[in-house]
Amino acid sequence: MEEEDTMEKVLEYLEPFGPDLKNGLSNHAPMACEALLTMGKRESIFPWLERYGNQFLEKKKPRNKIYSGDWKDFLGIPDTYPEWENFFNSELEEGSWQKTISEWAVKLAPGICADATHGVIRTGHAVRSLTRKESRRRKRELASGLAVWASTYLELPTSFDSLLGLQPVDAIQKVDFIPEESRNFSGTIVSSLQGLGDYDHFSPVIGYLNVSKRPEEIISGLSEGFSRVVLNNVEDNLSAIVFIHSVTSVSALRSILPFLNEHEKKSVLRYSWQSGAALFSAFGKKLNLELPEKIEKESREEMINGAIEHGDEHAIKFTEVCLKEYEFNPSPAYYAAASFARKFLEPLS
Repeated sequence: MEEEDTMEKVLEYLEPFGPDLKNGLSNHAPMACEALLTMGKRESIFPWLERYGNQFLEKKKPRNKIYSGDWKDFLGIPDTYPEWENFFNSELEEGSWQKTISEWAVKLAPGICADATHGVIRTGHAVRSLTRKESRRRKRELASGLAVWASTYLELPTSFDSLLGLQPVDAIQKVDFIPEESRNFSGTIVSSLQGLGDYDHFSPVIGYLNVSKRPEEIISGLSEGFSRVVLNNVEDNLSAIVFIHSVTSVSALRSILPFLNEHEKKSVLRYSWQSGAALFSAFGKKLNLELPEKIEKESREEMINGAIEHGDEHAIKFTEVCLKEYEFNPSPAYYAAASFARKFLEPLS
């Protein structure tokens, strides 16, 4: 009970702040705090927030109102986050949060790479928190996650002409890299994803994956495959963040998919796969997915404590996800990827 009271206090503390930080990056505080709670580290949450919180920005005021009939006009416009947050808060006040997530996860799925996948990740954390305890503050956090997803919505080039039905590792290895000279990085991950529109070879990627298996198995296959991408492609802070998102975004679906029907689950999985493949195409360099010959072995507790001491929000979230995914699929790739990526992330001062 004390743990759930802590989450309520965290959300109350974070309520005034928006989705962005002073340094131009996304506000990860709600997600990282929920991850710390999940890992049983309630006592570390507020000390971590004190280290992280000097970058917070106050929420902006809405200038318009979104109605149920014109919501598509506001998709993918980052400045409309306040409007979307109000819209989803109203939706959640009028109906159940389960109905809201089942309806909107499907509507927003084609833009799952929104804000470099932060929308679906934050939504996944919020849903998991609500399954533990339903409260007004947790519903508001779900509204915030969905608002990030909707306001930064971004569809990738999509063609269903090549339904290859490959297993995750084979599908990943079939992804073409954008040539170095054609890469469109201009300071943000999103800029590179937007550049995929100029690359003809990417659009069939969505059809490469076999989605006929149980969704839980597909998530395991993708999370392990992209963890192997981490081990073979991370070489600096940016690439660590990029490829961590390919794992954490698909893992976020474990919280969301239970509220969808079987057809909807397959659709959302396809778009999640497409998003991870987009990160790989835009930033990847090596198709090799072999595990390294030497793997440093950390215990679960050592991994958690190492992430907390390091302090980077991605280190904390990625550690929690790798521990979770290992429970479903005990591959050494998860522990190895979490430890490896942490070395390249910038520690929180």
